Amino acid sequence: MKGTRRSVLQQLEDWLHDEQDNRFFWLSGSAGSGKSAIAQTFAEICFAEGILGASFFCSRKSRERSNAQLIFPTLAFQLAHRYPRFREELLKVLRTNPDVRQQYPSRQLENLIAGPFEATQIQTLIIIDALDECDNGFMSSFPISLRSRMHLIPNVKFFITGRPVGSMASELLLESHLYPGPLPKIFSLHDVDRSLVEDDIKLILRTRLREHVKAGGYRSVRGSWPNSKDLDTLCRAAGGSFVCASKSLKHLTSQYDLTTEVLVWRMNQINKALEQR
Repeated sequence: MKGTRRSVLQQLEDWLHDEQDNRFFWLSGSAGSGKSAIAQTFAEICFAEGILGASFFCSRKSRERSNAQLIFPTLAFQLAHRYPRFREELLKVLRTNPDVRQQYPSRQLENLIAGPFEATQIQTLIIIDALDECDNGFMSSFPISLRSRMHLIPNVKFFITGRPVGSMASELLLESHLYPGPLPKIFSLHDVDRSLVEDDIKLILRTRLREHVKAGGYRSVRGSWPNSKDLDTLCRAAGGSFVCASKSLKHLTSQYDLTTEVLVWRMNQINKALEQR
């Protein structure tokens, strides 16, 4: 929703336009913390500015979008459409290596992405969201594979999101002489001020519920609803999770015309569940 996650999006825009040698941004967060929504919004912003070269949004719900071997062919396809010079170099790779689609992702990264970029020196941005939802253990090997090749493609920036992994941070921050390439910028959504997250959740809840009332839902509701107390109740129930807030919205905006008493009852149930945590 417009007006939410401003601090995180500002950090991303600052990083994007930073001239320093920091071309790999790793955004981590648990399920429901809003990584994909941030990635989608950032992609839309960069597309509108003409900066986005290609993107891939992983999802374990889709066989194609959870297959790590399809990520780099897909990115290369998008880049070839966007940049004629990249397309020329990619065609050379495909003519000499027509079986590249069957290679391991690390080799695909080298042949389909790094090679053409090294030859063309194109400046662009690539976004890969929800890396942890891919198969083949790809998430554990990808950051190191990328770091070892980034010195070959100094004009390309990568924005990657995924859930926290225990050894990931230590692997990413290994000494540069062991793994060549610039150190990544690592940011966890758990480091965002909790009050900012709760303000965003309240904005979403307030806006969506009032839209629902205005559209004819809750015909028995009177006055300005939800009030501050109701919003505090729902925000506490969400526990800082945007997915939980979304579930609450679906629950409250069901197809049934709820009375105020039913709404209060549902919120009381949420409060009781909170007290039992």
